Formats: sequence, C-alpha cells, structure tokens
Amino acid sequence: MSDTPPAENQRPLRTRRRLFVVVGCIALLVVGPYIVSRIRSPGRRVRVYGESERAAATDTLPGLLRIVTYNIAHGRGAIDDNWQGTNTAKRNRIEQIAQFLAGTDADVVVLNEVDFDSTWSGHQNQAAAIAAEAGFAYRVEQRNLDFRFLYGSWKFGNAILSKYPIIDAQVVDLPPHADWEDWLVGRKRGVVATLQLPDQQRVRVLAVHLEHRREVNRVRGAKAIVDVAKSSEVPLIVAGDLNSTPPGFPDARTTADGENAMAILQESGLFQWRPRAAPTPSDMTYSSTNPTQVIDWILIPSNATFVAYEVLAGDLSDHRAVSATLRFAE
Repeated sequence: MSDTPPAENQRPLRTRRRLFVVVGCIALLVVGPYIVSRIRSPGRRVRVYGESERAAATDTLPGLLRIVTYNIAHGRGAIDDNWQGTNTAKRNRIEQIAQFLAGTDADVVVLNEVDFDSTWSGHQNQAAAIAAEAGFAYRVEQRNLDFRFLYGSWKFGNAILSKYPIIDAQVVDLPPHADWEDWLVGRKRGVVATLQLPDQQRVRVLAVHLEHRREVNRVRGAKAIVDVAKSSEVPLIVAGDLNSTPPGFPDARTTADGENAMAILQESGLFQWRPRAAPTPSDMTYSSTNPTQVIDWILIPSNATFVAYEVLAGDLSDHRAVSATLRFAE
C-alpha cells in the first residue's frame, strides 16, 4: 500500500504555498524599500553641496553678516495640511519663496521643514531649487525624517544656504520624543556648519527645529545647543523654529519642573537675541496670518551685536521669516 497522498490532497497544499509566495513578494515590494531607506538613512543625514564657480558676490559691508531664518512649511503655504494643494502650486510657491529670499540680500539662510524628496510636495528638492533661484552657491541639507515605501517617500528637515564656502558640517543629535518613533521614521535634529567668511574669519551656523509637542523636549534640545556652543571657540549663530518662547512672552510654556528652553539659552550667557522683552505685534512670527507667538529665532554670540533685526510679513508659509544683520567684534 502506497504512502503517497492522493493528488487531490496535494492541490490545497500547493495552492497555500503559492499564496504565501505571492503575499511574501507583495510584502517585500511594499516593506522592502522602507527597510532599505531606514538602513541607509544615517549615511544621508547631512550632505554639503558647493558650486564655487557659481558663487555670487555679496554686497555686505566688511564685518557684517546678514542671516534669515524661515520655516517654509514644505511649500504648502499658510495652511496646515501638507496634502492640500497641487504639486504645481507648491513648486510655484517654492519659486516665490526663493525670490522673496533673494530680495532680502541675505548672506546665509536657514530653512526649516524643507523637503528633499517628499510625495506631498511632488518629490522636489526644495533646498536645491531655492538655492539655485536665489543665488546661493553653497548649501547643507540635513534630514530629520527619511523613509520611503514603494509609492511614496518622506525626506525632509533643515537646510543652510550660504554665499560663503561651507568648510564643514556636522549633524547635531537632539533627544527624541520617543525612541520607537526615531527608529521608525527619524526625529528632529540640527546641523552645524562652519562658514569661511572674508579676511579668514569663520563662523558656525546651527540650523535647528525643536520639537513642538512638549516643552521638556525643547528644554533637552536647548541644553544640547548650549553644548554645541561650548564645543568650539568659533562663534555660533543659532537660527530656526525653536517652538519655544521665553517666560513673560505670550503663550510661554514650562516643564513640570518649571524649566523653559529659551530661559536655559539665556541663562547660559552665550547668546543674545531680539526681542528681549514685551514683544510687539510686529515681533510675532507665528502664525503668518494671525501672529500671536515668537517661536522663530536668530541667536547671535556674545561677541557680536545686532545692527538690524526684523520679522518679515508674508503668507508664503504659516511662519514669518526673521532677518538679522550682525557685526562681529574685532
């Protein structure tokens, strides 16, 4: 008597095997690009680009530096939905942002929420597009979130655009909101770039976007910023959306222990900024259409002074841009 199962009993087994193979292939196609993107993400967190032959002359007077910081909100405009609006409209808005920044005559621009390859903005490298249109020969791209699936990608973070050569750039790790979130998609980080100014002078610029969800996250980020400032004798400028406002300002937040991120930066004695007290409506940076908070900042080192400072009105983003001109001590 044969032990071989009847053919009719083998058919369901073969069908199940084929089904498992098909499901496995589909899962690999969907999840595979995600796994690869997350494995490769650490090596792509910071990239420096320079085109010295395209370097634009700057009309800044010797000893002065013009810097602008702008959270461009992925090019979505003043609304709060990244998926709303067409890709064409977002590309047109990025071109308008570039023209706006060119009009500021800034030597250095810090961008937050800038896309490098995201589905919701039409897979445009917005930092590259703005740099090319506005005349910045050098740029640093730093990714906060970096992952993709088969038919979608989300790669965005901070960027520094410069008319002066960028001779070094390093990622600045900030404490994550949650370890599992960092592992799955990434987290907010910063990037510090060293710029070569005329007359052999150097300055470091830290582009940073602190967590919006809890002040305790921002407090930890502020302590990391202080550590960066202390790590080198080269002066440090901090610029970006810090999502924090000092005690006494509208909508100031503190932790359960009474800590505040901006207060920690102030108490370090390493920075100065505007406004220091009693902000006026023209000082507010968020939102662009109904400004009630000061959360976008340019912090300059103690050996520099403000020559000019201004919050720039506009509705190309839900944030307003901040512009400052500073002079370094001899």
